[in-house]
Amino acid sequence: MKKELNVIDIGTSTVCTAIAKCDKFNPKNKSNNIKILGCGYRMTKGLTYGALTSIEDLEGILLKTIADAEKESQKHIKHVIIALPSWATESKLVDNTINIGSTPIDETHINKLISFSNSDPNIIHVFPISYAVDSSDGIQDPIGLLGNQLSAVFNVVYVKSGLINNLRNCLSQCGIVIDNFIYSSYASALSVALSDEMQSGIMLIDMGGSSTTIVCISNKQLLYTGIIPVGGSHITRDISVVLRTDKTSAERLKILHGVSYSNNLPTHNEEQILVSSVDEFGEEHIQNVSKSTLDLIISSRLDEIFELIKQHIEKNNIDEMYYQNIIITGGGSQVASLNEYIKTKNLFFGSSVRLGKPICVTGENDFVNTASFATAAGTILYELGNEKYNKQVKSSGFLNKIVSIFKKGI
Repeated sequence: MKKELNVIDIGTSTVCTAIAKCDKFNPKNKSNNIKILGCGYRMTKGLTYGALTSIEDLEGILLKTIADAEKESQKHIKHVIIALPSWATESKLVDNTINIGSTPIDETHINKLISFSNSDPNIIHVFPISYAVDSSDGIQDPIGLLGNQLSAVFNVVYVKSGLINNLRNCLSQCGIVIDNFIYSSYASALSVALSDEMQSGIMLIDMGGSSTTIVCISNKQLLYTGIIPVGGSHITRDISVVLRTDKTSAERLKILHGVSYSNNLPTHNEEQILVSSVDEFGEEHIQNVSKSTLDLIISSRLDEIFELIKQHIEKNNIDEMYYQNIIITGGGSQVASLNEYIKTKNLFFGSSVRLGKPICVTGENDFVNTASFATAAGTILYELGNEKYNKQVKSSGFLNKIVSIFKKGI
């Protein structure tokens, strides 16, 4: 198999377009045979902390990243799959029941059960949470069972229709057709988690620019989504304001120097860092800033973000099985020594926590090996696996206790 795919990740801080080539693909082990031929990424415009403020600015950035990717790859994009962030989507639980007439349940019945999604173009995912046959519920795999009625609870992800229309109109002017949409945090999980982890259960913390998304996945199904309205851009802004430096310099300080921790306290480090800043008279000059000062700025905001995450987990009664295996990814997670900070603070009740980067792609552009590329990489995997609407998945049921938990949170 030789296949080329084009994807666009619309993030709150970065828009990325990638052109990928795959000679062969094994979805079970995500073989590292996906090569990124071209990649274009720019700082997002038209979005302010999760709100669409200017479709014209967003369209302009989209077209620039497409042009960058085409130039690097010497390819022309005609079709594309788009990953959309949390602010552009919403999810809710949907119940559906069909009569099966005392015949063994097969794939035809499953497809009929999910057929309600075909009439709504704004639906991009249908994730089964639990099946029931007659009075027997909590069934994982109903195939082959006998009964009169088959029912299920689905987590259905919708896209806001106005955004879909605007994106289609924008790209159609350039002769580009949108083939599919995917929820960005689910895409990220596909690229940073192992297949066994996606099956057994993970909590993904996707640190974006203006927000942090929490998703829970088990049996490869997206069961829960939650949003914390703070992300990596808040750390960058804090550095910029306190040190009176521009955002580009602040972002570089965050990624290169990050935070140092020892015995639950910021390390007292008087190492001096040169920072370009602007004084109260508008004069630009170079100042010396101690590493301890930078540590304090970054750690203060990190403390807030992770405290909000813990509060969200507790408030929504998320089952302990999910936060036993936590993966942190996204552009906002690119803080130097973040992993050491998490371990030293003993966050998440001693759970297994690791930082996630794409494990399935290669490319000459260094950007493809960063956490910022996780969503784009996962979007490629999603399309290669032909998982649209997840209708091919047979086994995806859960206990009623889990269903009730997620009814509270979605």
